[in-house]
Amino acid sequence: MRRFLLFFALAVFAASSLMAQSSHHPIPISRQGFHDNIDKEQAAAAKFDGKADDFVKVSDDQTTNLQVTNALLKEVDNMQQEIEDNDALDHRLKVKYLSGIYIMLKDYNTKRARHKIDPEEAPAMVTAFRDMMHADIKGQSIAPFVKNLSFDGAERMIESFQDNPGYKDAKGEVFAKYAYGNLETIMPKLSEYLDFPGTDSIVAAVARKYPNQVLTYATSYTPMANAIKRNQDPIVQQIVRIGQSPQSTKILPFLDELLAGTTTVEKLEPIVSNDYQYYKQMVKSTIALQKLKSEGKTPYGLKAMMENMLAKSLLYIREVNDLHEESAPVRFAIVKNFTPEELYYLIINGQEELYTSSYTNHNNAGLYDQMMLRMKPPRGDSLLVMVNFDRFKKFIAMAAGFNTLDNFLKSMAPENSNYLMQKYVQNLEKTEDLEDAVDVANSFGSIRDEQLLDFLRAEVKKNLAYVSRHKDKRGTVIYQLLSSLFETESKTENDSSKATDMASKFQLPPINFVAYNGLESDSGKVFQQVFFYGDKDGQESFSSFMTNFPSSEWRVTKNKYWATISSLKGKPTVIYANLPIDEPGDKEAIAKLSDYLDENDIHPSIFIHRGHSYHINTTLENLQSSAKIVMLGSCGGYHNLATVLEKSPEAHIISSKQVGTRFVNEPIIHTLEDQVRAGKNVDWVQMWAALTKRFAGDARNKELFSDYVPPHKNLGAIFIKAYKQVMKDEKK
Repeated sequence: MRRFLLFFALAVFAASSLMAQSSHHPIPISRQGFHDNIDKEQAAAAKFDGKADDFVKVSDDQTTNLQVTNALLKEVDNMQQEIEDNDALDHRLKVKYLSGIYIMLKDYNTKRARHKIDPEEAPAMVTAFRDMMHADIKGQSIAPFVKNLSFDGAERMIESFQDNPGYKDAKGEVFAKYAYGNLETIMPKLSEYLDFPGTDSIVAAVARKYPNQVLTYATSYTPMANAIKRNQDPIVQQIVRIGQSPQSTKILPFLDELLAGTTTVEKLEPIVSNDYQYYKQMVKSTIALQKLKSEGKTPYGLKAMMENMLAKSLLYIREVNDLHEESAPVRFAIVKNFTPEELYYLIINGQEELYTSSYTNHNNAGLYDQMMLRMKPPRGDSLLVMVNFDRFKKFIAMAAGFNTLDNFLKSMAPENSNYLMQKYVQNLEKTEDLEDAVDVANSFGSIRDEQLLDFLRAEVKKNLAYVSRHKDKRGTVIYQLLSSLFETESKTENDSSKATDMASKFQLPPINFVAYNGLESDSGKVFQQVFFYGDKDGQESFSSFMTNFPSSEWRVTKNKYWATISSLKGKPTVIYANLPIDEPGDKEAIAKLSDYLDENDIHPSIFIHRGHSYHINTTLENLQSSAKIVMLGSCGGYHNLATVLEKSPEAHIISSKQVGTRFVNEPIIHTLEDQVRAGKNVDWVQMWAALTKRFAGDARNKELFSDYVPPHKNLGAIFIKAYKQVMKDEKK
């Protein structure tokens, strides 16, 4: 058992203790190892701050540190002594409780190191274990003693008492703690707890946040379905009734109206069976749900509504995009009867897939053009009021990106446009993620109206002053970064100097170039991975891609799942491209290639996504932390940028404001390959200047190229990198 001397500054811990010497029972050698294990974990807890002493530091508050120290060292030693002194316990029980103490300490230290537990919970954990041990010795339930613990605090602790009469209740109580903190992922785990009295409440909680999950299980042939059908919660019962319809997934988003009694499943069935009527009804209902949300209420069907509307919107958008070479009447025939608000929702749902010419074009036939023309009068502020300002920040960001923001703002009175832009940059600190802030950063890089830019700079500074006064740390970081980003943007017209200024100001690695030696692997090769998919577009892209590697300069080999393309001239470069096998074979090919790379310790530094945005999740799942250059094509939305930078914080990202095209992708890739094989730093400023010159005479693809955003101008990605850097420094 440990020997230690504690000198406590506070009266409550004034007494020092010399443990182990007071024992009337020598510790037999058969249990000494269990005590040694406990001692090691106590020492590890004390050494967490880097000092091998008898003091456990978990915060800057000295009283808290003393309480944790007392619990983990003194009270644990007391329990060890108590176990050894208790003649009523045989060897087996003493080992059981000593092992339990060790498991508790080991679990605490492990989770503390991974930031999965509040380190200040230690006193509550030690007290709970002691109480459980005493109850277990008396044959009483341990269940009452888990109530004051977190899930992470209780999870492993109760496993030491599996033969206790209250173990099952305790496990159910602990599971409930986990469930309410993980409602989005809890349903698959509920099947083991169907007879637990708290399960009905958990299902009801899931129904309010993720009703689609309850619907999925309610319509299955599992014991879970029966449990859901027996659940008396009114929302769960309504979902069960929806599940009886063959159109259940389409009807679910109208859950709020069904609960309110303003419609019925029978009325909705013929509506959702007609594509346009379904979309039209979703728009009306979304506007109503947004109104409820603005009144402080929580609509249950809003998430499902947004998901269904996104899927339906993309079907319309893809048809318009696919007809880009047809005349305007043919191309936009599918939306000829859409109202302005219906076109508005098409636009905001199409952020990652809209062609520029689908959004606006010289014939005034684009979705934005038609939206404005069909408004009577054509006032943007009236439209936003009509849709309850639903995702208006997203719409403003897109308008800035497609160069229609000035037109949109001029459609309303100056005081209203000023008010709108004020709202655009307000409350960025209140969002769950950085999406709105990144949209503001991105749009700033697209706005050319100097007067509007000055107005936005001033508004950002006002908001910075406000959050600073209210000591809002997150808000202060967001607005300080935006202010600095905007000031740097205005200093110079020279892209290299601008990028250097940004990198210096935000303490980031260079953002205008990637050093060649940063792309090389330990073997001196540059490895790349290119993702293709098995739809028609992917197969055509792959065929075109492979024509870029003449046999005089490259060696190409293929197996069942991928092609390996190795350079014969210049610096050694190896490109791995999965074959675009018909779906779902393409996903298998990608998985096989990724497994091969992992097994052979190959870590590409360049990743290229070739495919529609609905394939992006598969690409991102296979992205490695080694990524230094990531080409996303059409997928430059916030969540994709955030995922890339979460995996590889220093990655340089090429993205596009619209759907990528091989007529632009391949010249970019070809130029990149030339830089790499030459062993040169990949200088984005020089590379983009050369590409701009190349596309200047290409009437067909010049506009498409202009929608691609190089890394040094990707203000959204730069903002995310800078935010992460600042928050990392704040933690230190």
